[in-house]
Amino acid sequence: MADVAVVGLGIMGRGMVENLLKHGHRVVVWNRSPERARALAEAGAEPAATPARAVERAEVVFEVTADDSSSRQVWLGPDGILAGARAEAVLITSATLSVGWVEELAAACAELGRTFLDMPLTGGSAGAASGNLVLLTGGDAAAVELIAPVLEAISREVKHFGPVGAGTRFKLVLNTLQAIHLAGFGEALRLATAAGLDPRQVGPALIDRPGGAITQQAWNSLVTPPEPINFSAEWAAKDLDYAALLADRIDLPVLASVRALFAAALADGRGGQDWSTINTSANTSA
Repeated sequence: MADVAVVGLGIMGRGMVENLLKHGHRVVVWNRSPERARALAEAGAEPAATPARAVERAEVVFEVTADDSSSRQVWLGPDGILAGARAEAVLITSATLSVGWVEELAAACAELGRTFLDMPLTGGSAGAASGNLVLLTGGDAAAVELIAPVLEAISREVKHFGPVGAGTRFKLVLNTLQAIHLAGFGEALRLATAAGLDPRQVGPALIDRPGGAITQQAWNSLVTPPEPINFSAEWAAKDLDYAALLADRIDLPVLASVRALFAAALADGRGGQDWSTINTSANTSA
């Protein structure tokens, strides 16, 4: 069994810790809000006072924070991951971040001679809780293979896309497509209602067509708002902003339109709701 550290205990990080513990790994945790770490201590995790203290004995380190700003805070500085991590540890960011920050972080790790992987997650809260995440990976394939027993505790599949940064690039592409599909599903339901169709029939029927998984999630979220949420509108908007940075000068008008929908949701105070909130105007009670 391995010594593992998890820095960041939101929905995804919490599920990862629980499954690592179930598989017998020793897990040290840190979170900006200490109460989340204390709650996991009851399951066997060991809370640490700082990110540096959390990783000092770890063979594998996962960082699962919210965005570039929070990620930078936990990696750098005298109490950060890089200050405390062992030279031979495999260091991983599993947050969804901008490519620019991931490349900067990879360079900082390389300068110190550290092994670094970017490994954003997909599978939602259900995948995190059940240990069935899909890990979208960039970095040295040999390092990925080396830590396979740890990855097996939290995931059903590891997809390797190339050098460091490739996993993050793919995650931003994936989230862009899913957000576009989510918005399109809402418009399809509104069109169906305007055409005199019963959206309660149309929604389930559309699940059988291409894009079924995200359509299923969108329909379920409209009928019964998920608890806990699958993915907040705030974080979806953040990921789409990072995708727009990745696109640079490429003209992506659909992405721009969907970003505007999420920006409106945040302006309306719906950032903390499930990202399906952009479809709340769809009429499902005809």
